[in-house]
Amino acid sequence: MFMGSELVGLEDIKARVRDAVDEQRARLREISGFLYENPELGSEELKAVELLISELGRHSFKVERDILGMPTAFCATFRGKGSGLRVAVIAEYDALPGVGHGCGHNLIAASAIGAGVAASKVMDNLDGEVLVVGTPAEEGHGPSGGAKVIMAERGFWDDINAAIMLHPSSSWGVGSRSLGISMVKMEFEGQTSHAAVNPQEGINALNAATLAFMATHMLRQEARRDANLVIHGIISEGGLATNVIPDRAVCDFGVRSSDDAYLDEMVDKVARCAEGAALAMGAKVKVTKKKLYSGKNINEPLVEVLWNNYHSQGVEMKPWEESINGMPMASTDFGDVSQKIPAAGSYISIAEPGTPGHSKQMADATMTERGQEAMIIGTKALAMTLVELLAEPEKLRKAKEFFDTH
Repeated sequence: MFMGSELVGLEDIKARVRDAVDEQRARLREISGFLYENPELGSEELKAVELLISELGRHSFKVERDILGMPTAFCATFRGKGSGLRVAVIAEYDALPGVGHGCGHNLIAASAIGAGVAASKVMDNLDGEVLVVGTPAEEGHGPSGGAKVIMAERGFWDDINAAIMLHPSSSWGVGSRSLGISMVKMEFEGQTSHAAVNPQEGINALNAATLAFMATHMLRQEARRDANLVIHGIISEGGLATNVIPDRAVCDFGVRSSDDAYLDEMVDKVARCAEGAALAMGAKVKVTKKKLYSGKNINEPLVEVLWNNYHSQGVEMKPWEESINGMPMASTDFGDVSQKIPAAGSYISIAEPGTPGHSKQMADATMTERGQEAMIIGTKALAMTLVELLAEPEKLRKAKEFFDTH
């Protein structure tokens, strides 16, 4: 590889991108701070997108907006000196209702911008292309909810060779698994009547919903222990007055598992709980099943590259081999990216262990010195990984081979 007339190696390129991240420190704090102060729900992240694409445009990225008809999705590209492979870093920027950036998406967005811009500073010496992909509504709100899934279903990721990202947490890590998730809605229909005068004329939809809730709860006993099953739900509607037998009740359940095939099986069992409860109570029921996110397909060669770029900065974290075998705790539409192409995610430690996710405490942690410094370290790891994959395409080939065989 040449820079001017001087022969340099990968470590020199990595040093340049680390310096490029340091030069952006103040600007990345401004970006993450603006998003923190102006939280927007999924599918509505208009201010965030304007800021992010403006910043990328200022650094000569070619920006395409309204990806697949989603107004707050974008793809920014920066080409190298010749044609070659395409690697992407992913941005998220939606907030949570009532909480703001309690999942730290303001840091995810800023880190993706910082990593893409840093990598662009050495692209005149590398073949290929760096992409910063803006993916709205990871939390699932609005018509663009789970945008990465929509993009996966419509082929967006198919001509990209690898994707990486980070996520704030209370610990460091690379390569953790995730749970696939499906939603099950049960809508029970009964018959109103006076709860004291003639209850025998009614059909109690709430009783049917309660029976379905308990039947679903009982499924946990027979669950496969290796599939990390999680079932959680609420009765979102259950009547309007205590002296009226309710004719409508609704249960909403989330069903999660690390095994996508088993997840489908358990969703069918939850649906049967609704059907059985309706039959027992003489009610009618409408069951709606919707797959949300797939579990992550772990790509070991790519995880190792990303892990090494954290470790080289002195980050103390468990070996990636341990992380990929740990218990998956959450769900993300990044899992659907990993089902299409080699992908690797990482976690940066911005808060003390025990700090709850999706909380105001986690949102506030994004703007502390600890949170901001963790973002810089993560941005450097992402940027170094982007350029390493382009500088040494053999690593991408290994990632693709692993993807094709696992």
